[in-house]
Amino acid sequence: MHRRSLLLLPPALLLARAAFAHSYKLGAIEIGHPWARPSVTGKAAVFLALANTGRDTDRLVGGSTPIAAAVILRAADGEAVDEVDLLPHRPVAFRPGGKYIALLGLKAPLALDDSFPLTLRFAGAGEITVTVRVEDAPEED
Repeated sequence: MHRRSLLLLPPALLLARAAFAHSYKLGAIEIGHPWARPSVTGKAAVFLALANTGRDTDRLVGGSTPIAAAVILRAADGEAVDEVDLLPHRPVAFRPGGKYIALLGLKAPLALDDSFPLTLRFAGAGEITVTVRVEDAPEED
């Protein structure tokens, strides 16, 4: 009986991990695993993956959330940018040490295991609200 339990453990872990990962789709735009680290200041950074599966270039042009006064797109050097190009079939990663979405003027600190809505605006695809999870690090796929 123990042997059968051990054989079932790996598939069960994979299913649990798949259930934890979250992604969204808006037309040709795919958004993967939005997450943020816990914060103790009035600022935070959101990380995610974007992919454009269509034929035409689109652009991420902004966002909003009820938990912060401002949402700003940032380049890897921290410089504010007005938009991020999403070329067809060229994924864009927003990750620590790279591009990110800055949340300024947080209404409360972000705690581990919190989640919050973030509306992303795209020039062509429109708007979508995703759920951002607060975690130490994302699940590796």
